[in-house]
Amino acid sequence: MKKAFFIFLISFANVAFLLGCSDDEKVNPEDTLEEYIEAWETHEYDRMVATLHTQSIDLLEEQEWSLPERMGQVYEDLGVDQIQITYESRDFEEEEIDWEVTEELQYPIEITMATIAGNLRYETTITLLKKIEEDENDEEREQWYIEWHPSHIFVGLDSPTDKITVSAELPKRGEIVDRSGRELAVNGEVYEVGFVPNRIDDFDQATEDVARLFNMDVDRVRNLANAYPNNPDWFAPVQRMPLSDARLDDLLEIGGVLINRIPGREYQYGESLAQLIGYIGPITAEELEALEGEGYTSTSVIGKRGLESVYEERLRGERGVTIAVTDEAGNTKDVIIKNEAIDGETITLTIDAELQEMLANTIGDDYGAGVVMNPTTGEVLALVSQPSYDSNFNYLNMRDPRTEALDDINVLYERRFQYAYSPGSVFKPFTAAIGIEEGTLDPNETITITDKSWQPEGSNWGGYEVVRFYDHVTNVDLNTGMKYSDNIYFAQQALHIGAEKMESWAEVFGFEEPIPFEFPLYASNLANESLSSDILVADTGYGQGQVQMNVVHLSTLYTMFVNDGSVVQPVLLEDEATGEWWKEDVISEQTAAIVLDSIISVTNDPNGTAYRENLGYNRSMAGKTGTAELKDTRDSEDGKELGWYVALDYDEKDILVTMMIEHVEDLGGSGYVVDLVNEFLRLID
Repeated sequence: MKKAFFIFLISFANVAFLLGCSDDEKVNPEDTLEEYIEAWETHEYDRMVATLHTQSIDLLEEQEWSLPERMGQVYEDLGVDQIQITYESRDFEEEEIDWEVTEELQYPIEITMATIAGNLRYETTITLLKKIEEDENDEEREQWYIEWHPSHIFVGLDSPTDKITVSAELPKRGEIVDRSGRELAVNGEVYEVGFVPNRIDDFDQATEDVARLFNMDVDRVRNLANAYPNNPDWFAPVQRMPLSDARLDDLLEIGGVLINRIPGREYQYGESLAQLIGYIGPITAEELEALEGEGYTSTSVIGKRGLESVYEERLRGERGVTIAVTDEAGNTKDVIIKNEAIDGETITLTIDAELQEMLANTIGDDYGAGVVMNPTTGEVLALVSQPSYDSNFNYLNMRDPRTEALDDINVLYERRFQYAYSPGSVFKPFTAAIGIEEGTLDPNETITITDKSWQPEGSNWGGYEVVRFYDHVTNVDLNTGMKYSDNIYFAQQALHIGAEKMESWAEVFGFEEPIPFEFPLYASNLANESLSSDILVADTGYGQGQVQMNVVHLSTLYTMFVNDGSVVQPVLLEDEATGEWWKEDVISEQTAAIVLDSIISVTNDPNGTAYRENLGYNRSMAGKTGTAELKDTRDSEDGKELGWYVALDYDEKDILVTMMIEHVEDLGGSGYVVDLVNEFLRLID
């Protein structure tokens, strides 16, 4: 069948070569050469076969393999996509070739191809052989065909029995460590738990006990334990688990269970860093298809979440590839390309793992987010979202015990430090700064506010009013408005500023633009579209309305109050420049000092919303509280409240803490968050 196939193709090619040729025209050998090269470059191997001399076809028949199949397989294995072949055309008239006696022509060619090991360039020769054939008029015509050579597949092939071998050397995945070198995601060891069936006294009981300990389906455990029914003395793995897993002792008491230590990824700080670090896992078919040509295989692992995913390109390294030619016996004849594996990078974060763990433990079972930052260098020392999963369980494909008590396990995967939320009154220092800069707010001016609720006189607000928490204070200046967190005062200041100026300053403050941070974060926004009404402007002044802020962005903006009006660049990597400005001289040094004094009153004045006696730590903290109400309607009695507190050391200027806790409506509002932040500050003092 193969020979008939070849003959058909050759006959078809002959017709194509002869078309358009008159009796006195000489066939140009380079027409055949061009056809062969074009088919080679476009991977149309059947077309290549159609140009071969019968001697070459017989040679391939003897080897009992098809050139199209062989070339296709070799190029697929080598990842060959683009091929470029060049040669120098010959001037037959100048060479004065005697066509009557010339039986062959040789063309040196240069081949360039892209492979999985990089670009390859080599030279070989194509020989054309003359053959006399009869045309449809029984007249003899000369024709030129290709003498095939193994080097037309790949460099170094001298014989049809030679083979190309490809071997890969996997790189070590890079590791992630904290600022002190503490291991956050490293190449370590894990336990592999399994059975040796012929050592089990009671198979049903043993498999049931393992299933119970791992919360697995017992039938699945039994199927895994029976993976090698013809070899009951072989180890059959069932589940991997972290070295720190407390179930180790119970597992060792089960007859027939064997536990090995094998290489694996270790996440030393588990739950407290999971939302930031993430985990790796086996590559999926969809991922493999999307990343075609980037060096992944069906057995690769890839970053699935967090920094393991964000830094995948830097962490995964480059695999080493060796392409060699071997003879029929498997002996290496020539090494064509040898690329050593390049291990992934070690990435050092500005994160302090101990601070991270303490902040995560402080938030505990609450739903919230926390940021710890050095306000003068911009280094993010902790970045927490609670509740969280444990990276070790996800990496090892284990059921996380935290999921058992949850109706919706998705809450474990919400990166709250990544999202934007209604900030409530922690926005007020920004309104104050804008008003001072615009000249609409005099910090020493006292405004008389007599009622608990307010709307502008003569407004068309209908029944809508701004409500403040305290109504016993009637004479309100900036410090009073800040320490009592007076919504009416800041609503009035926003109206004095006006919608246009508020929107312009939001742009200056970096709203609605990507936050310059290594971990992707949602942008903050002042309004869904624009501050289209006076009510919306007023509500924006005290952080309600449609304002949404990310906790990292919020923290970063607070740094201008201790940096003479400049906003520091937030950084997550140790090798990033620290102390660089994201936005320089955003507000004046004088404005920054005035606003700082006002938030010092929040913590130091006995009437301040964040004032506490007997703090238990020795720091000079300024701060601002905020409670954001999330209700379907203003009069609704039901609704969620977000509690906020931002605190920064205005003396040492070495720490800023931002915390947001959800569902504080029954916990005391932002006061609950103040107590949590103070608890954290006592731990680190």
